[in-house]
Parts: sequence; C-alpha cells; structure tokens
Amino acid sequence: MRLISAALAALLLSAAPVSALTVEGQSFDPAVTMDGQSLKLVGAGLREKWFMNVYAMGAYSASGACDASALVRSDEPKMLRIKMLRTVSGEKMAATIGEAFDEHMPKDASATLKASRAKFQGYFTDECTKGTTIEFLYVPGQGTSYRHNGKNMGSIPGADFARVLWDIYFGGNSCCGGLKAGVLKCGK
Repeated sequence: MRLISAALAALLLSAAPVSALTVEGQSFDPAVTMDGQSLKLVGAGLREKWFMNVYAMGAYSASGACDASALVRSDEPKMLRIKMLRTVSGEKMAATIGEAFDEHMPKDASATLKASRAKFQGYFTDECTKGTTIEFLYVPGQGTSYRHNGKNMGSIPGADFARVLWDIYFGGNSCCGGLKAGVLKCGK
C-alpha cells in the first residue's frame, strides 16, 4: 500500500508538459536550457502591487514539479525569469528585496546566510526599466546567480540561500499571493 501511495504521489507531482504561456504580453517558453540542462516551465504569473502590474514571472525547474514546497526545497537546477512591466529604480528593487528577505530568513539564520542576503541585495544597483529581464538561476553545488538583461551581476553560494529566495515567492507567507497562484496553475 505504501508503495502504491508513493507512486501515486510521484505521479501527481510529476510535471505534465506545459506549453508556452503569455502573461500581460510577456511570453515564457515551455523549456529553457541552463548550463546544458533543460528546465521545464512550471507556470507563469503576474506580480501586482497597489493595483499596478509590476512584472510577469515564469518559474522553471529540472523536474517541472508543480508543487510550492518542491519549488522551495528541491535541490535541483531551477530558474525564475522576471520580465518588468514598469520601471523600478535600483534602490527600490534593493529595498524590496531586503524587506522580502527580512520576512523569510530563518530566525536562527547563520552569519553566512545574513552576509549572503546583504551581498545579493547590493547587486540591485541598475534601474529595472520596463522591458528588463531579470533571472535568478540556481545550480546545485554552485549557488544562485543573478542576471540583469543577460549580464551576470553576481552569484551567491549555498542551497540555504536559494531556499530563502524561492520561499519569498512560493512559501506559506509569499510576498506575492496572486503571482504564486498564477505560477501554480501549472500551465492550465
């Protein structure tokens, strides 16, 4: 019985193929290649704040699993691709990232994790104009890289940092409930 339950759970969490998705005119391909690894589109959604569309985001992972907990906890190649729908200053982006990390960092966060958060927040110096593409790419054993319009802005080692970053979007206290719900429609 346990074997059947485990097999059923694996089947339910496995990814059905998702076709390209469009959110507010921004297209997200059904698959992307990152460091030679194919990542599957889990889903895409819209980040709104104060009734304004801020960005569209697609979430990709190697497994393509459509499960919030798996997106946060999995130690697999994964990526968040954000397409800006409005212009946001680098200072505002850094402040927003800082606030999100304040809410999602573990209470007993290590000094290394706190330093990683500060370093990551410091990467947000360039204005994110309408049309900017931001990517957060996680590779197990290497860490999380930040790209701004294809330019590598820096990287942070460690799976613990990646878990906090993904928890901001897909954790129980997500910054972006509507965005999370859109991504977790999983192509429907």
